[in-house]
Amino acid sequence: MTINIMNEYIELTKKQINEYMKLVFGNEFNQRYCDIYTERYINIRYFNYYENDIYENTRKKLLDYLKQTEEDIIINNINDRELIEVMRIFFYYVLYFDNVAYYKDLRKKIEQIAKIKRKRVKDNSSNFEEKLYQKMEEYLKEKSELIKQFSSDEFYIKLTRYPNKSNVYRINLKYNLKFPLEYSEFAINKAFQMGIVNEDKLVVEYYLTVLQILKDILKQNYKRKYIVEFASTLLNKPKKIKSILNIIDNVAIQEKISLKIKYEQFLENKEKVYELMREGYKITVVLDNSFEATFKEIESLKMFEFIIINKNIKKYEEIIRNKGDLQNIIEI
Repeated sequence: MTINIMNEYIELTKKQINEYMKLVFGNEFNQRYCDIYTERYINIRYFNYYENDIYENTRKKLLDYLKQTEEDIIINNINDRELIEVMRIFFYYVLYFDNVAYYKDLRKKIEQIAKIKRKRVKDNSSNFEEKLYQKMEEYLKEKSELIKQFSSDEFYIKLTRYPNKSNVYRINLKYNLKFPLEYSEFAINKAFQMGIVNEDKLVVEYYLTVLQILKDILKQNYKRKYIVEFASTLLNKPKKIKSILNIIDNVAIQEKISLKIKYEQFLENKEKVYELMREGYKITVVLDNSFEATFKEIESLKMFEFIIINKNIKKYEEIIRNKGDLQNIIEI
């Protein structure tokens, strides 16, 4: 059974926020308002929704949208205006607990929160600072352990940027495994590209790629995209493909990852590939000599995330003539 790391990490963040807000407000805590703030926060922080070029950084965007969220909630809950406003003030501090805003000392940051709490919240339970410190430390540790759990000493991914596409990287799974001397590197690499081994290695590759994307997001880098391998044999194994794709079944991941498949394999499995696309998975197609450069076929290339071509294919010149219309071409 595979694990969806991104879903797990986001759920931890939601629980962390909820725990923090409950400790701050005590008996005054309002779950519904907290959930609205949290949903808007997660949408921006992890899914990069409401993308707008006017924002220089994620911090400024989050602060503005949390303020907008406050105004949206107040419209239909005017009697709770003061509570909603105060919840927004304390929600700003979530940015420190979630790697958006920098802090040197967690205890000093909690002291600031406690000072505001004494002024703005009636419920001032004892030992608040220590309780909050312990809870935030627990969640920080749990998040760190989740990432470590899926890191590997035996495998790693090599990132190679495509020359004519900024922020688009090819993922290549590498290994630190020791094999007997009689096995050549060629034989080992060939074995990794065949049959069930080729399918199963995708589990490792996808886990490591998801970790890379999560690290990008935590660093507030939403621009990078990654092209990963895909085994067309999985298209005839519904249970196995569902299990493997569960690793990347998250909007934040699907936006940044693309499954690479040869055009010939696409032609043989059109409906199954279309189904993947309807489910939100992005597809990169590697053009080969099976591609017929008719107007209809060239137009159909627009549905793919990227098109990889090289000069050795027969229809190279016809495709390149359409490069201005096909903005997703990657030449190798």
